[in-house]
Amino acid sequence: MTGLPRVAVLGVDAATAAATISLVDGGLAVAAFSAGPVPPAAHDRLAAYGCADQVVAVSPDTLRLLTAGPAAPPFEVHGVRADPRLPASPPSPSAKEAGAGSGAGGGAGGGYGAEAGGDLLGVFDAVVLGVDTARLGPGGPHSPRFGGVFDLAAAWVFHVDGAPELAGARGRWIGEYLRGRYAPPEPAAMSARPALLGRSTRGGVRAELAELDRELRAGHARAARLGYRLPTPPPPLAPADPAPTA
Repeated sequence: MTGLPRVAVLGVDAATAAATISLVDGGLAVAAFSAGPVPPAAHDRLAAYGCADQVVAVSPDTLRLLTAGPAAPPFEVHGVRADPRLPASPPSPSAKEAGAGSGAGGGAGGGYGAEAGGDLLGVFDAVVLGVDTARLGPGGPHSPRFGGVFDLAAAWVFHVDGAPELAGARGRWIGEYLRGRYAPPEPAAMSARPALLGRSTRGGVRAELAELDRELRAGHARAARLGYRLPTPPPPLAPADPAPTA
């Protein structure tokens, strides 16, 4: 990988739209893939920020994510492009978006070594998943996470959900990391914080935003000590040699 990473956002709803805007605003190359019509509020928000062109319409039940190695980038996005003769206003995921057999390592839907359906729509260095597309990730919908965002089962897979204000802030968090402006804590510390606020939900979105701001400041200090180096994903693992036969 040279330069800044290319990012795929799978699924377009209010949260992922807000994250997409933040990522684009941070100078990253982003493509958002959607199956089915985008909620009007998400479409209007994307259009207002000049991000509607980032959305690629995909026919329902065809969106797939494959990895080049076990839980490591680069990531391939597969699917069947929606009929270009239909209105090109940005479309969004339905509950069926993952499709049968999709998800971590499962069948034709996604994961390492799975057989893709549809066309290859792009190859990306990082992936952002929404609430309806989390099942497409290599770690599945319940993968362990740091701060609810950094997937600990798959390098350079991220998650966003919640209110648009919070999702937009999480998108900026992801962007700061991918641009080398934020450095996460050690892996053990990340594993110990599946949510930045722990189990507490007091204070709602404002409290989560304040805690995220604190983590960003700490991560900025860590990145400064490292010289603001761009992060590098782990290399894909080579397929294991077949076991010798008797």
